[in-house]
This record gives sequence, structure tokens and C-alpha cells, in this order.
Amino acid sequence: MAKSAIKQGIWRRRIGAPFAAVLVAAVLAVVVFSGQFAKGPNDLERTVSSKLEGEDTEQIRLEDGQSPNKEAAIEEQKPSQAAAIDQDDNTLNPGLKQASGDERSAGGSDSLGKESPPQSQEGDGGTAESGAEPYIKCTAQSDIKICDLSNPRFDICELCGDARTIGQSSTVVYVPQNRASNGEEWIIRAQSRKHLPWIKKVTIKSVNSSEPEPICTSKHHIPAIVFALGGLTANVWHDFSDVLVPLFLTARQFNGDVQLIITNNQPWFIKKYSAIFSRLTRHEIIDFDSDGQIRCYPHVIVGLRSHRDLGIDPSSSPQNYTMVDFRLFVREAYGLPAAEVDIPYKADKDDPDKKPRIMLIDRGKSRRFVNVAHVVQGLDWFGFEVVKADPKIDSNLDEFVRLVDSCDAIMGVHGAGLTNMVFLRSGGVVVHIVPYGIKFMADGFYGAPARDMGLRHVEYSISPEESTLLEKYGWNHTVINDPETIRKGGWEKVAEFYMSKQDIVLNMTRFGPSLLNAIEFIM
Repeated sequence: MAKSAIKQGIWRRRIGAPFAAVLVAAVLAVVVFSGQFAKGPNDLERTVSSKLEGEDTEQIRLEDGQSPNKEAAIEEQKPSQAAAIDQDDNTLNPGLKQASGDERSAGGSDSLGKESPPQSQEGDGGTAESGAEPYIKCTAQSDIKICDLSNPRFDICELCGDARTIGQSSTVVYVPQNRASNGEEWIIRAQSRKHLPWIKKVTIKSVNSSEPEPICTSKHHIPAIVFALGGLTANVWHDFSDVLVPLFLTARQFNGDVQLIITNNQPWFIKKYSAIFSRLTRHEIIDFDSDGQIRCYPHVIVGLRSHRDLGIDPSSSPQNYTMVDFRLFVREAYGLPAAEVDIPYKADKDDPDKKPRIMLIDRGKSRRFVNVAHVVQGLDWFGFEVVKADPKIDSNLDEFVRLVDSCDAIMGVHGAGLTNMVFLRSGGVVVHIVPYGIKFMADGFYGAPARDMGLRHVEYSISPEESTLLEKYGWNHTVINDPETIRKGGWEKVAEFYMSKQDIVLNMTRFGPSLLNAIEFIM
């Protein structure tokens, strides 16, 4: 039915296209001859000039990270110079210019991600000036605890009033209005996964009445956020789930008027996601570990807030942010069409030969499509135009983001490549192939996030016959006949068998009803 409807839609477009073309041409003629002749030469010149000035020429690169299995992500790798999508060896994408040694701001600070403006002894463009309005977004309160260590995912410290960052000792000092006889001290891992032992720690200290306060070398009138990179990043799912979504939750409230201070900096990460960082802050990004200044702020947050894996709980966000807000924010950062623009198949109604477009992500090592050529042929038979994302091919970020945006659906085996759904338009479809033995966790990784982003999610769990595990182990092995026992052995066993040793032989006949569901969502 769905396939027949597609063909009928294409036939109607073929009949209607000539009439639509004549009508559009007539309207354009009226607009051009009535509007442009009313303008003088100077008006026309200004119009062209303003359009040229508004063009965005930023060019950066993207690679999709490793497969999202934790045992692979724990072995952090330094990215190379090539770029790729959803591959196991992560790569560096040159993009946003990093400050070299002689480009660093005065006083020994090390700024990242933006070219630093000329600085006085007071600091950068966000420094306090005489006559500046007082900072009122948070005020010091003696009865408020500075640090909250109660959340099972993250620790967070918020300092309102007089906060001073000392990069050389990875310390943030709070100078309270009324000093107590005993100061307090906390040491936290400044990222959203506080139980990872290799996340770099930051010390937060409240000085007491007898301690001297550190002397400010740079005074600022904007807030700052201190957080750590590293952890499980270099896997695109963790890039978004552990850093970018939590950073959005923590920083977006300041509407770009915030300074980001990064410990355990990963230069490739800043370059790869430069468009997102540029939307979160219009101030220079500071490398905390190399910063020789004592920076004084009226408001400092240490750590990143996080609600769940690749998700936001609006009820836990003071600003009521949602994952739809995050997806639209990311699309805006990359200059993609606005939220009201429909998915491509519905938006481009003037093309009589238009087919729904699906991006097929073929993984690089584990959980690959063994019969990928047959899969592509089947997708074509069902009426799709297939765009194959090959992990071996370099891809410019700006081009790749627009390639995803040009698709109505994205399809792939459970893995980091599906994270690229964040670039789909509202109503886009995520076709999620779930390997044998991991259905219990599939929805949490990609199903719930897709729905929370305003996307449609189609889940297809493969049978044992579609898994290469059956050939390796046979029907009598626990891996095949009792996945629950393997699961009870812990994450390491699940990752060993079902995430790392399994490839997919997709049965297109059995898979067909799921594809028809995707087509119905698109139409």
C-alpha cells in the first residue's frame, strides 16, 4: 500500500508539475517587474551587499566516532588527521583555529576556539569595566550550599558572588561576604560521568576568615563554566551524551554571554564541534590547565548538569529545555533550515520523480551489514533513494550535516552513527536495527532520544538467523539460546559477544513490514 501510494504521488507530481511551473513563472514575473523597477540603483546595490555580508563561509570537518560500546570507548585514542562517519578509529577534523603560544592572551592565559581580542591587564572582552552594571543573575546567599554531590550522574558546584579561578592548581576559590572561621573544600570530576576515575578533578574551596584571598589578575562581569573534556569522548554518542547535551543544559541559559573554561582540554573536540561552541559562547574559550591568570567572576559553575543518557528531563531543567530544543539549537548552529520546514519528501512537492530519501550508515568493524549490497537493493525496491554513508570516506562536516538534512530517514545498526539523527528535520525517521541479544538496552540508547527530539523511531530486532553469532556458536550455545544469562554476567560479557563479535545478515523479507512503517511515517 505504502509503495503504491509513493508511485501514485510521483504520477500526480508529473501531471501537475507543468501547470505549477507556468503559475510560478507568472507570479515571479509580476514580483520582479513591479518590485525591482521601484528600486533605484543604490537600493539594488544595498540589497546585494547585505545578502553577501550575511553569508556564512565557515568550513569545518566532522567524523562520527567509535561504536558506542563502552569497552571500546574506554581505550581513548588520539584522533588522526582523516575524517569519517561512525568508524572505530576516531579522527581529527581541522577546523576552528587554536591559539598558538605567541597568540595566547596576556598574563599566561591560553585561549581556545576563538581569536582573542586585544587585552588589557583587566583581561578579555568579558572583563569588568568601570561603570558596568552589576551582575544580578545570581546573588550570594549565606544559607545556600556551594556544591551538590547528591546526583548519581554528576557533581555540580555553583558559586555566586566572588569566585576566582586558578588554572595552575585546578582550583576555584570562593570568597564569601561573611567569612566563617572554617572554610570548606570539595573535589569533583567536572563532567557528567562522575564515576569515571580518569575524569580530571577540580578543587572548589571556600576561604575562611584567616586565609588570604588570591589577588585577581583579570576581572570579568560575565559568568563562567569550568568543565572537563576526555572521559569517553572520541565516540560520537558519548560526545553528545556526556558533553554537548550537558553543556547545552548548563550554558544555554546565558545566551552566549558566558566564558567556558576547560580542563583536560582535547583540541580536536573543540575543532570538531566548533559550530556548537560558537553558539554557546561568544567569548574566548580558556584552557584551564595552561591559564596563568587568576580570573575573578561574579558567577562560576563547576561541572556539567546531566539528566540521563542522550536526554533531557524538562521538569528537572529550570528553563524547561527539551531534546527538541537541543536538536533545533544544533540545526541552527549549522545553518540548517528552520523548524517549520517539512522533511524533504513533503517539502519538495514540485519534483514529480521525488522519492523518500534514506541514509544508510554502514559500520566499519563490528555490527556490520554483511549483505549490504542486498540491503541497498531492497531499499530501492521499496521505493527509497539510498544515500550510503561509508566510514572509509572523508566527509566535510558542513557537507555531511547538510547531507543528513536532505534525507527523510536515517537507518543503521545500533551504534554511534545513529547519533547523527540530531541533524534530521522534525518528523524525520530513525530506522534502528537492533543486533541479537541487546534489545533490553536499545530503546534507551536511541529510541527514547529519537522520540524526545521530535523524530519517528522504527525498531527492528534481528532474529538469530540474521546474526553471524549463530554460525559461530550454534543453537545449543548460551549466547544463542539464553541471552539473559549472558546479560546477567555483566556489561563486559554483553559487550564481548553481542557488541563486538556480531555482524548482521539482514533478511529484507522479514524486515519489510518495518520499512513500510517508516514509509507511512514519511508520507
